[in-house]
Amino acid sequence: MKPTLAPLALTLALLCPASANYLPPDVAGKEAPAKKKKPKKPAPYVPPIIGSASDTKVTIEAIAYLDHGEMQKVLGHDPGEGFLIVQVKFKPAPGETIRVDLDDFLLRSDRSGEISRPLEAAQIAGTSVMVVSSQGGSQGTPTTEQRRVPIGVPGGIPGGTNPDGSPQGMPLPNQSPNVGSATADTSDAVASIEERGKKNTPLLNALKEKILPTGETDKEVSGLLYFQIEGRQRPKDIELVYRKSPPRVSVRFVDPNKKK
Repeated sequence: MKPTLAPLALTLALLCPASANYLPPDVAGKEAPAKKKKPKKPAPYVPPIIGSASDTKVTIEAIAYLDHGEMQKVLGHDPGEGFLIVQVKFKPAPGETIRVDLDDFLLRSDRSGEISRPLEAAQIAGTSVMVVSSQGGSQGTPTTEQRRVPIGVPGGIPGGTNPDGSPQGMPLPNQSPNVGSATADTSDAVASIEERGKKNTPLLNALKEKILPTGETDKEVSGLLYFQIEGRQRPKDIELVYRKSPPRVSVRFVDPNKKK
């Protein structure tokens, strides 16, 4: 067996610190083996979860899709990362006519504390901006201004929300876009979505086709709601809230495969 000087070098390094930089011929020039990176584990499969709730005015049945593959199946296309899709069946009580608006719904996560409002199709797959219009002035002189704020980033994911549910970076109710200006105390801010000219894509068409219909109805309507929410979510952490019906209707979800 060929003798090695590695043990001798170690002994010298312990007895004489000055020799710590010495490497024997059979060790010098050899690089330490690179550590192998562990492959990322795929996200565990989460089956669609169901929930329902009702009051004297409306009954809501919902199916939430937490698994990316399941979202692709129900939509027919890949919506991208960072989204959660909820299929909603909205049924007014007999004799009730209700106006359905997307902003009447909220999705809450007990795990992360996130609050998300439904997204329009163009916010996911299109190019759109949020137009902020401010009217009125502190001296009673009517003034009008507009500011266009991009709501999409590469990939179409908009920003998060404030604690009251309003988009981050946008003015709060009764707050002017130009805080600190002479008209900030009395001007009103109105936000709206403006779509820019972009050709429809298969994903955009599917999102528009399957979204929950809005408007007044006295009959059952159904469709999809698209939410932006980060991280893995557990079925017990998700809550869908319908805000128009007093008191609010809260839908909690149950994993159908979980043993009772």
